Amino acid sequence: MDPSQYVPAYLEHCYLREHADLTDAARALVHDQISLDAERYATTPHAQALVSYMRVHAALMSGLFRMEELPDDEFERERIKLFSQTRKQLHAIVQQDERCIDAQLVSIQLADVPLDACLSDMLQLEQRTRTYLLETRPGFDPEVDGLWRVDAADEQDGAGSQDVASELDTLDSATCTMCDPDVIGWLHTVEALAQGCIFTARYRAAAQYARMVMRAKGYPNLAVGTLLLALARLEDEDAFFEAAREAGEGTEDLPWFLLGRTLLLYKLGQKRSARRALRDFANRCDGGAFFLLNPTFHNPYLPVRPAVGEAWELTHQAVWEADGIISDTPDFAAWAEGVEGIREISEDFALRHGF
Repeated sequence: MDPSQYVPAYLEHCYLREHADLTDAARALVHDQISLDAERYATTPHAQALVSYMRVHAALMSGLFRMEELPDDEFERERIKLFSQTRKQLHAIVQQDERCIDAQLVSIQLADVPLDACLSDMLQLEQRTRTYLLETRPGFDPEVDGLWRVDAADEQDGAGSQDVASELDTLDSATCTMCDPDVIGWLHTVEALAQGCIFTARYRAAAQYARMVMRAKGYPNLAVGTLLLALARLEDEDAFFEAAREAGEGTEDLPWFLLGRTLLLYKLGQKRSARRALRDFANRCDGGAFFLLNPTFHNPYLPVRPAVGEAWELTHQAVWEADGIISDTPDFAAWAEGVEGIREISEDFALRHGF
């Protein structure tokens, strides 16, 4: 979830708690003003750290976007420079307020260390953050649907905490989560762990973390995609289709489901069904055939899977995330290229989009 969404929502929530008698028109004005000048409404050290992180994150993503067309050598130099500068800025934010979870998470992700070391640091951050939330958020429970127990409102009302973030209204679990940057930072960390486990072939752990993210209400995510890829790699056919059913309407239209189903059927030796599934994936997911046959660079997730503007970007994410599984599945890529019609669909996409 982008900080440009959740940080203003947090500032607005805190302001309205302190000015409960505002008219609807005044509330609408506050909403617009926060969007234009968030710094003005950041009146606590925690809020100020969050706004600083929002600005640094925006500059980081903008910098990555601007350098996409650079030659490879120059791209690598500029990326190293951008990551180093950003880590210094994130370190300063954490020095100001160590509760800025996302600043810690992105700093870990930008470090020039092996992926296993990165995962270890993220795991420690997740454990620290979970312990902090359990101690300061009455009703918070990572093991229940929605992440908040039904008695959370009563517990919060009597908590007596001086921390604004721990006094958030708990009208429902979605409100609890969406107005609490610390909970969102924890969810980002869990989601990043799930994706990191996929990339390092820790598929059961990836499924466990993905299911935890999926329990959240009001927090936009596609953790079900990580879960489906993990179950496909584990060749757990029953669990794969059960997970898709449990995730609800629309899941079977996602590129993760369509690609995961293809991989699953191929790995199970059901080649005829796998061919039908592959054609379905290629026809329904714009760019599916192209990215499958032509692995293409993808900007790193900082901190988690970003929102997309085009349908094919979603497909690109799914194929990129499945890259390790595809590479680890003997002859899958060559088989896919040989299926009738797949190369033509790929070439058509390339022509339409200038790849």
